[in-house]
Amino acid sequence: MVSRVIQSLPLPPCPTLPQYESEQWPQALSQCKTYIKTAADVIAQAFDQKVSVRHLVTARSYVIDQILEQIWHSFAMPTATAALVAVGGYGRNELHPMSDIDLLFIVAPKSLQSIEAKLQPLITFLWDIGLDIGHSVRTVKECEQQAKADITIATNLIESRLICGEKSLFSAMRLATGPNNIWPARAFYEAKVAEQKARYRKYKGTSFELEPNLKGNPGGLRDIQLVGWIAKRYFSSESLHDLANRGVFTLREYRTLMTSQLFLWRVRFALHTITKRGEDRLLFQHQKKVAEFLGFSDNDNALAVEQLMQKYFRAASKIRNVTELLLQVFEEVILDNGNKIKIEPIDELYQLENDRIALKQPELITTQPELLLKTFIVAAEVPGNKHVSATTLRAIRDNRHLIDQQYRENEQYKQLFLRFFSIKHQGDRPFFLLKRNGILASFVPLFEKISGQMQFDMFHAYSVDEHTLFLLKNLTRFANPEFAEEFPYCSQIMQSLEQPELIFLAGLFHDIAKGRGGDHSELGAEDALQYCRYLNMPEQDCETVAWLVRCHLIMSVTAQRKDISDPEVIALFANQVQTQARLDLLYILTVADIRATSPKLWNSWKDALLRELYLTTSRFLSQDSPEPVSQSKHIDDIKTQALEQLLANKVAESAIHSLWQTLEDNYFKTTPVDRIVWQTTCVIKHAHGKGPLVEIKRHHNEAGTEVFIYTPDQPGLFAAITAILSQKNLRTQAAELFTNNEGKCFDCFVVLEESGKPIQSATRVQSIRKLLQKKLKNIDGMSKKVERHVSTRIKQFNVPTEIKYARNRRLRYTQMELTALDQPGLLAAIGEAIRRCDMSIHSARIVTLGERVEDVFEISTINREPLDKEQKQRLREELAKQIEQI
Repeated sequence: MVSRVIQSLPLPPCPTLPQYESEQWPQALSQCKTYIKTAADVIAQAFDQKVSVRHLVTARSYVIDQILEQIWHSFAMPTATAALVAVGGYGRNELHPMSDIDLLFIVAPKSLQSIEAKLQPLITFLWDIGLDIGHSVRTVKECEQQAKADITIATNLIESRLICGEKSLFSAMRLATGPNNIWPARAFYEAKVAEQKARYRKYKGTSFELEPNLKGNPGGLRDIQLVGWIAKRYFSSESLHDLANRGVFTLREYRTLMTSQLFLWRVRFALHTITKRGEDRLLFQHQKKVAEFLGFSDNDNALAVEQLMQKYFRAASKIRNVTELLLQVFEEVILDNGNKIKIEPIDELYQLENDRIALKQPELITTQPELLLKTFIVAAEVPGNKHVSATTLRAIRDNRHLIDQQYRENEQYKQLFLRFFSIKHQGDRPFFLLKRNGILASFVPLFEKISGQMQFDMFHAYSVDEHTLFLLKNLTRFANPEFAEEFPYCSQIMQSLEQPELIFLAGLFHDIAKGRGGDHSELGAEDALQYCRYLNMPEQDCETVAWLVRCHLIMSVTAQRKDISDPEVIALFANQVQTQARLDLLYILTVADIRATSPKLWNSWKDALLRELYLTTSRFLSQDSPEPVSQSKHIDDIKTQALEQLLANKVAESAIHSLWQTLEDNYFKTTPVDRIVWQTTCVIKHAHGKGPLVEIKRHHNEAGTEVFIYTPDQPGLFAAITAILSQKNLRTQAAELFTNNEGKCFDCFVVLEESGKPIQSATRVQSIRKLLQKKLKNIDGMSKKVERHVSTRIKQFNVPTEIKYARNRRLRYTQMELTALDQPGLLAAIGEAIRRCDMSIHSARIVTLGERVEDVFEISTINREPLDKEQKQRLREELAKQIEQI
């Protein structure tokens, strides 16, 4: 391989270095630096010319080998009693532009002290010429002891390669650390698989995080290395190709691994070149540059970066799928070797082999292709969420080409596919197996189009296909009684469903049209309708699935952007849903969808809002003739309930009526009873108090913290309050702002900690209260600047500020929808813009979607009139100005 690289690349000749400390030695530093830089330039140019990256990583290893040999001899290292050994990636001849160079100096015990003295200036010289080295100095015995104690060291030594020095020392080290002496194959396999499981947990078990680690993520380069390490330890094989020749895995599997590895190597090579360091995290801030470096360009369907990441995710998926299969092959060979296989029958075709589902005769798939689908039905129906054997999975992969158009049109196979989705799955493995073995995309070609598809934002943490699988996983968790306490209503609904295929198919299709342009909900609904009809489902069921796909976002939008305490909002939402059955399905789909979008997106507030919307709408639909209550009756009912509670709490009735007479009907229309009771009690108790009244308590749904402020209204109050809350690292979720006819404001803010949870500490509550009371005494003199760290991830996104106005007849004021980059101090800037325009805010609903916010405000003139055209334009310009200055 080295000779091919030397012949194909115009690498410079390695300089002959003078002896260390000779008169000519000062020239050695510049000679080495020039050689390394010139060689690096040649390799970089070859990369631009599309020379195989496999040659280039080997070429860099060769270059480092040459210079290290020269340096070794220049320092007159004792060749007979020491050896210089490459380990790790360098030992594999895989050096990327900024890869670490890991070295092991093996020394004879009697020469240890004298060699260590010589090594110090040698190591310093290596650093001086720009090599990023890691090194250790050990005797053969120390290599054995440390490798025995640490599997990582043992693994590094498996990949060791002699550069120069005493060969017998190197051979002795390999023998001492071999499987006949330490870490026998079974123990080594179990330790490395445990390492892999820990690594997968670190990356949340997915290959599809939008900022993947090229080495560590599932499906990354480390998975291929893991297969290689086990192969070398057990099979004494020096290459994966050798394993293919020996029949351990197929030539197709080998080619899949190598093709995917080469793509990841190209990405890693580009990443190192761009960052000028050994960076393996494909962060947002690097993705655009890497895409451009690799020649991707924007097109009508996808950005260059989205094309790059889709190709990456597909490669990572292939690596993960093949390595998981190979590890199972190794497990069956290594762990089951010599042991009697425990067999339990399932039916005439299937059995459990050591607790793994297996076809008794895997070769039957070629003549009975229905087994390509039936295997996953068996996997779903056998309790325990069990694995499928490697031989069965390999037979499925080898025969998935049988699923062609004729296969998909076969009525028997259609019914088998539908039967799989009709099972009330209580475990997620069958879904993941169906996808990762290529059967799902083969039977639903539309799914292949979203395979590995990403959206370049912080809202969607996973690729579209992986997000879909996580949604289905959440649904199976709702179906499992073991997890009923996590989401009681979702679990109750899911476990009582008579037709689980409706929700599973809706989950499968809800994002199927992403990336096609247009409204993915509408396009996906049409796809779902046609596919359900293709499966010969009853028309009503087809329409239900299509409706769920079309409307899968409306519950989230209603809960987070509208006032769900308003009966008219509930009536409108109920009119969209129409039936309790649809409401049930939409609720569990919405919860599963949001929780599958990003680990950071779901919080207690969203949970509570959706639950409240579900329960309120359910009560509305349960009425004999569900109609919205008239506004006057609703207000009377609210006042009656609040008054009863206040009187029961010994609050003077005369004080209650006196206070309520200062408030408009709109306050009672949109404020929940418990909040009216709380605020009324607080204000009456504070009747003769001085300064702003600030009270803090847990929200009635227990999912957020309410901050109530009663103080004389004044321009800029909203900006001041939101600035103070943000300065205390609180995130505002909603605000309701009222001013009575005495000029006093009843302002209520719902806030969460940065963690997405309510405020827990009484000490923190007291600290927030005191700060608000102090600063609100003089808001003109307070700083509204919010000093808080802004994630480097957010800085990579350009979210233009967009403002839309709506004049909703149901609303008294002007509704403004604002989309902007999420950044500290944004709400304060919005409040300041509104103050400068002599306007008032009456309510705010804050929705954070990754790097952007989509906030909804109700705004009026200072005289509480809707905004006219000129006022809207003035506010638009002032908002742009204030947000720009953040």
